[in-house]
Amino acid sequence: MGSFVSDTTTSDILVRLNRRSDPDNLPEMIALQKEFKVFSEKHDLKQSLALLGIVPTDELERKRWYFFLDKLKTYKSDLPNVSGHDRAIKAVQKNLESKAPLPIAVICHLAAEDANVKVSQGRPQVFSSTDHLIISIPTTPRGQPKSRATKAKK
Repeated sequence: MGSFVSDTTTSDILVRLNRRSDPDNLPEMIALQKEFKVFSEKHDLKQSLALLGIVPTDELERKRWYFFLDKLKTYKSDLPNVSGHDRAIKAVQKNLESKAPLPIAVICHLAAEDANVKVSQGRPQVFSSTDHLIISIPTTPRGQPKSRATKAKK
């Protein structure tokens, strides 16, 4: 995302990712989590998302996507001493294994405003009447300089 993956690929991945655990498809995700523990400390995001088929079709973009997912291991999160990568995995795992799982939405926010991966609950789109688990990824638009907070993570 941002300077790692093209805008078109980012949009496509976010739509596919969010569709995979929207209210209509959430029961299947719950079943897959129960049976295979798709999201757990045993698997990184590259493995989990590849298993679900949420990868770019273009080989170069896929390499960039995987690079971005690995880079999330260096991002901070809204929890102390938890990387952005691990925060996302733990949040999805906890949600899918809970008694009342929520649909999941992955969105982006400007890294210049907050360099942390953030997890919350709410309605990710103004037209939605359903609460979601929201995972927000800090992103710097292509061509813009990295913020100080983003640079400090490297």
